[in-house]
Amino acid sequence: MMSRTERKIAFVAAVTLLLSTLEYLIPKPLPFLKLGLANLPLLIILDSFSLKAYGLTLLLKAIGQGMVSGTLFSYLFFISLAGTLSSGLIMKTLKTVLKEKVSLVGCSIAGAFASNIAQLEVASLVAYGPSIWIAAPLMLTLGLVSSLVLGLSAELYLQKGSLPKALREASLELAVPVTEEARHYLTVTVASLVCMIAIIVTEGLPFLASVTVLMYALQIISGRKLRLLPPLMLLLSLLLLSLFEPNGKVLLSLGTAAFTEGSLILALQKALRLMSLLAASQCLVASNPKLKGKAGAILVLTLAYFGILSTSFRSTSGSLIERVDQTLLRAIGAQQGVSVPTKPKRAINTSLFLAGASVVLVTAVSSKIFF
Repeated sequence: MMSRTERKIAFVAAVTLLLSTLEYLIPKPLPFLKLGLANLPLLIILDSFSLKAYGLTLLLKAIGQGMVSGTLFSYLFFISLAGTLSSGLIMKTLKTVLKEKVSLVGCSIAGAFASNIAQLEVASLVAYGPSIWIAAPLMLTLGLVSSLVLGLSAELYLQKGSLPKALREASLELAVPVTEEARHYLTVTVASLVCMIAIIVTEGLPFLASVTVLMYALQIISGRKLRLLPPLMLLLSLLLLSLFEPNGKVLLSLGTAAFTEGSLILALQKALRLMSLLAASQCLVASNPKLKGKAGAILVLTLAYFGILSTSFRSTSGSLIERVDQTLLRAIGAQQGVSVPTKPKRAINTSLFLAGASVVLVTAVSSKIFF
């Protein structure tokens, strides 16, 4: 049985998922570049959640985002986790130490700065290389503006919203949604992990291109939607960053920068590998890995609240603040045992998936032999 505190944690984490999902749909020059909308609930609960509860909320936010977007087992998850933990812990520390001496605007700006620096550092290690620091001025400027707006929004919502007061009430009893256990595809889980290993060892542009196409086919077979804009933006960003890492024969000069053969090949290889791993992550999430223990139960509850919030938000009207307030209060006031609205999920054709995964493995082995 979930305690009241655990339900509050799951509920707030679900709110961050709702906001991050909306932000995920906004086209961005870099896949991990964010406005930070999901930090709004984290600012509002700074005073009402203990450090332990706040830390758990941060982890649920990061893992939940990875589950919903399908990026949980990709490089994007590590970048997102670094940003979430660094910004959240900085904001909580500032508010705990300085209390009323620091406003939510100040906490928001400090959190955005910490998040951007952490994300750039991890992105340079796991994906882009040192050249990603060229994006630092853009990220820090955008972070300053968006964090200022978010801080002011949080202050306004604390004054006019109903949720902060409700979360402070010890007697608040959040409903536990009735959820149906989704089918676990063990063979798809194992095959997806094998594909990830195959992607990492594949060499050569032709083989990597073939593996990427195959992984997108497997993503479709697994029932996950295929969104082409994020990987295309990843490819474009890596190609542009290759301008600042010349290597080999010059193909095209642009002032002092130049596209070189070696840097373009490396950029394409890196992009295709990351795109393939992202598709493999989508497949792995679609297989519905088993979540055990208390942590798994809280994550399941978070995703259930997220389902209720998503449906409720679409059915509300009025200004944005009114719609958000109505959505949150409706979810809080739901009766015990409310059902989570779910769409029928198409079953995964495991035989077809395994056949595709086998071709990926054969392609990876062939690249080691012929390249």
